[in-house]
Amino acid sequence: MKKWFLTALAGTVALSLAACGSPGTTSGGEGASQAAGENGEKSITIWVEKIFSDEANAKMEERLKQYEQEKNVKVNCEMVPATDFVTKLNAAIEAGQNVPDIISADTTKVLNYYPNIPCVDVTDLVNEIHGSRPYLEASYEGTKIEGNYYYVPFYSSSSLMFVRKDKLEAAGITEMPDTWEKVFAAAEKVSDPDNDFYGLAIGCGENDDDDENTFRQYMWNEGGYLFDEEGNITADVKVQAAFDKYAELYAAKVVPPDATTWDAGGNNSSYLAGRTAICFNAPTLYNALRSDEQYAELLANTIVMAPPAGSDNSVFMNFNRGFAIMNTCGDQELASDVISYLTDKTWYDSYMEGIAPIFAPVFEDAKENKTWTDDPANAAALAYVQDASGYYGYPVKTIKGRTVAAKHYFTYPFVKAANQVATGTTSSEEAVKRMVSAIEDFKDQVR
Repeated sequence: MKKWFLTALAGTVALSLAACGSPGTTSGGEGASQAAGENGEKSITIWVEKIFSDEANAKMEERLKQYEQEKNVKVNCEMVPATDFVTKLNAAIEAGQNVPDIISADTTKVLNYYPNIPCVDVTDLVNEIHGSRPYLEASYEGTKIEGNYYYVPFYSSSSLMFVRKDKLEAAGITEMPDTWEKVFAAAEKVSDPDNDFYGLAIGCGENDDDDENTFRQYMWNEGGYLFDEEGNITADVKVQAAFDKYAELYAAKVVPPDATTWDAGGNNSSYLAGRTAICFNAPTLYNALRSDEQYAELLANTIVMAPPAGSDNSVFMNFNRGFAIMNTCGDQELASDVISYLTDKTWYDSYMEGIAPIFAPVFEDAKENKTWTDDPANAAALAYVQDASGYYGYPVKTIKGRTVAAKHYFTYPFVKAANQVATGTTSSEEAVKRMVSAIEDFKDQVR
């Protein structure tokens, strides 16, 4: 999962806080948007994060142009690359000029601005949409921050398990693994390091955010947590055990030896290259498989599944995204109307069909839509979104605790610890101590 908030380290965020208003307020001044266009008509500016599909990006722009024509409102739409989004937004907030009215948003992005969240409370709008077109519970409940919404859920991604069924069947495994214990056992059985083939595509390079999420989910599933519900640090031997298990698999050459150097694309690249049997990745991997003829045989031998369960639970990460209204917006009612327009069922369903299964819908009625029931990969993506309940810092419930967890996440604590333990740089006990120390530092920064 390629993270959106790539540059949001503590210093960057701190720089922008002074320019932000308080949560739920409207700020005026030079940073406020202008409510009128050149000819006196109303005007609104929206920054949309570009996604993988040029066709989908164009379709979003067309929809906003349609709103402009139907409502006689000037819509200034800017499609911003994901890697530039936050840097650009922080610069606008800091300068107090050219701040958009609506932005693409997610929970982690919002939390990184706490306590001066620059997005207004849109709880009424979310509930209004929910009343006419119910959200999936995981999207409705999972995007609240202490009972409030700071963005309107729009779609969600997933991290599915891709399995080489041919390799497993050749090893006598006819039942696909659905628990971590079975995953590791199958991966060990199919590994053939002498021929550069390995069972498990889980890396631990310095900035490998894909596998950062995988480690986090595995730890939860085995009952290991960094925090409790109140935000107290609770890392214990179960967290250590997660790193020890990875080090064991790495030493046994169940994981490729170069996995310690991977970036976020290392796991799917190894799978596409035919070097690994089991990979955890966003459905972008499925898209790569089906869109290139050279992977036709690999696609035919791939099963796309939900992530495995652990001995304690089957919690996995929620990746909801949506639209937020900035507190500098000069016409919040207009901004709300634009967002509502994007959730129109006919257009929304058509838009989501075009990007399936990379992103999945967040509404209950998707479960009755053939696009999401008849295609196995689409169905797996929707099932994931429907059941996802985890988040950075799970199960902490306080906004301050979740903020600490979100900030800590962007230092890639899990892959760094896993790397150190796997390479013998340090023990799992010492790695966890270092993580706890880093969390304590972040707690000191969050007021």
